[in-house]
Amino acid sequence: MTHEEYVLSCRQRVVELATGILAGSVQALEGCHELASLRWEVEVDEGDKDFLIFAAISSETDSLPVGQVRAHWSQEALARLEPQIQSAVAWATAQATPACQSVIQRFRPNKSFKADACGAA
Repeated sequence: MTHEEYVLSCRQRVVELATGILAGSVQALEGCHELASLRWEVEVDEGDKDFLIFAAISSETDSLPVGQVRAHWSQEALARLEPQIQSAVAWATAQATPACQSVIQRFRPNKSFKADACGAA
């Protein structure tokens, strides 16, 4: 795989994640964590406003148990944190929606390109 193909595959993953967040099939906090981690892989400017939003959401919510890490938490702790998690999800979704729409528009491939080098889940 060339570097260009790798970047394109990462951009495709960004489109998949952003589309999933908008459709509700990808939980907003998990999606923003992964989008933030892909920031440098898609070769955007350091000040890219969309990826700054994903990074801010990730930073603000990284202490909350979401995704696979929940399996390592007690049910009592999860129940106690659930209102905070739901509030964070609502906030993150509202903040991420315009950025998701933007990256979909920017990175949606013009032609079919299938590669999974960026670790599609």
